[in-house]
Amino acid sequence: MSPTKRPAQENSDNDDDTPSVKQFKKHVSSYAAITTKGSGSHSTATIATPTTTTKIQIKAEDQDHAEPIVTRNVLMWFRNDLRIRDNKALYAASMRSKVGGNNKFLIALYIISEEEWKEHDEAAVKIDFWMRNLTTLKASLDKLAIPLVVKTAPKKTDVAKVVEGVVSDMDVSHVFWSGELMVDERKRDRLVREALEKHSGVYVEEHEDQCIVSPEDVRTKTGNPYAVFTPFYNTWCRLVETEPHYLEITEMPDANPPEAKEIFAEHFKTNPPSSHPHPLDINEMKRRYPAGEDEAHTRLEKFIQEKGKGYHQGRDVPDQDGTSVLSPYLNAGVLSTRQCVVAARTANKNKIQSGDEGLKTWIKELGWREFYRHILVAFPRVCMSRAFQPKTERVQWSDNDAHFQLWTEGKTGFPIVDAGKRYLLLLASCMRQLKATGYMHNRLRMIVACFLVKDLLVNWQKGEKYFMNSLIDGDLASNNGGWQWSASTGTDSQPYFRVFNPLLQSKRYDPKGEYIRRWVPELKTLTEQQIHDPSQALSPKEFAKLGYPKPIVDHAEAKTKYLEEFKRALALA
Repeated sequence: MSPTKRPAQENSDNDDDTPSVKQFKKHVSSYAAITTKGSGSHSTATIATPTTTTKIQIKAEDQDHAEPIVTRNVLMWFRNDLRIRDNKALYAASMRSKVGGNNKFLIALYIISEEEWKEHDEAAVKIDFWMRNLTTLKASLDKLAIPLVVKTAPKKTDVAKVVEGVVSDMDVSHVFWSGELMVDERKRDRLVREALEKHSGVYVEEHEDQCIVSPEDVRTKTGNPYAVFTPFYNTWCRLVETEPHYLEITEMPDANPPEAKEIFAEHFKTNPPSSHPHPLDINEMKRRYPAGEDEAHTRLEKFIQEKGKGYHQGRDVPDQDGTSVLSPYLNAGVLSTRQCVVAARTANKNKIQSGDEGLKTWIKELGWREFYRHILVAFPRVCMSRAFQPKTERVQWSDNDAHFQLWTEGKTGFPIVDAGKRYLLLLASCMRQLKATGYMHNRLRMIVACFLVKDLLVNWQKGEKYFMNSLIDGDLASNNGGWQWSASTGTDSQPYFRVFNPLLQSKRYDPKGEYIRRWVPELKTLTEQQIHDPSQALSPKEFAKLGYPKPIVDHAEAKTKYLEEFKRALALA
């Protein structure tokens, strides 16, 4: 079976599990601001938060160049950082626009690139969420007299031309953006930078803001990136707790001079797309996931106050509202990971690895988010639909498309699996929850992923792609990391011989069957003893009346088949 692959324009030159420092640095931009012009380049230290420090640094940077830097208008290119608070690139752009006297303006840019979105399997419901947040971002920028320019790139190769056109049309001298970590995005940004460098008097600054701590800073004693979470997290925590600058919240940008409203009147009058077509209930999506920074911060504050201290217990119970559901906001960059850690750490009396059990557990989950991003940088093959452990690529997956289709529809005959799928599937339990809401509880993501891979022996890449095409919070790093963990092909993954028993998982995490009843209404009349395995708990006649399918596989037999295949593949390594 040919796995579905994420398109990649670059081949990784690093397939070793322990890349050298030189190889590692090749794949990550410095977390300092990168300023480039013409054929030369100049790196400055990370721009600090205080305004006075930033202005001094800009002055020193300008003096470093052989030719004087002339600041005209400044452009901030927004991508997956749709916020004005704690946005390093935006703040640095704002400070640059204040250099050199009056009549310099900060301009915001957003590019709609549907070809890129399609190639990267971005879910339609997620794109809709981006557009709704772009609308609220424009309202925030309007209050600061910062115009938002929205352009469309018909092809992904047109992105550089689009940026060039805006730079030329709006007399821009400096272009700022927040760096991205994926292979394709790094190539795109390099092409844009190279195009802009050809123009005299145009400078580019890339500010990495995807991670709290730079991937170059979290290293083993031998100088290599971590491939196991626990030692990574211990080092990450030590850095965050001992070096305060990692958790400094960046100031908001300054407002443009008021005359910007008149000069750029056309852009202030033009509104960006406020929605994107998707198959789910539009009003329900707006109710579940309202757009905007204010909403994100309200949710963060409410979670910390009401659920944070019980998170370590509530996070595994799907029928309870025990998680933050902040992942859509983190994915769109409406909220930063740093803001979340700061809020939780403050509530935990400035502790990260100790203190309240719930809060430190949630911070650790944010640490996993950081970890998987570092993995993307250090081992770029995972961006290109490759297994983190190459030896596992010898596994011969099943070609049973019927099983995969039943899995996507929430019709496997395993209630806990079907419940989660129906949550994702339609608004009418795991796969049903997904189709209904564009979201799935994390515990259920693990259950349905393990079931697809280890009970149905379906290639994890098909499940990874399906999730990305369905989730409002689909994130390449976390989604890939989660699927490879479940498939025992990834970094720090569960051992291949550990196979979730869906019946036991159901009884453990939904003991009363409340979650199943909600999303698999065919079973709502069953008792706690019947609901987890109805085909065995009821007589054939009673079961037939439910209109619910029988299990499509025997778990014990499927487990044996999977283990034998995995052992065979590993023996070839």
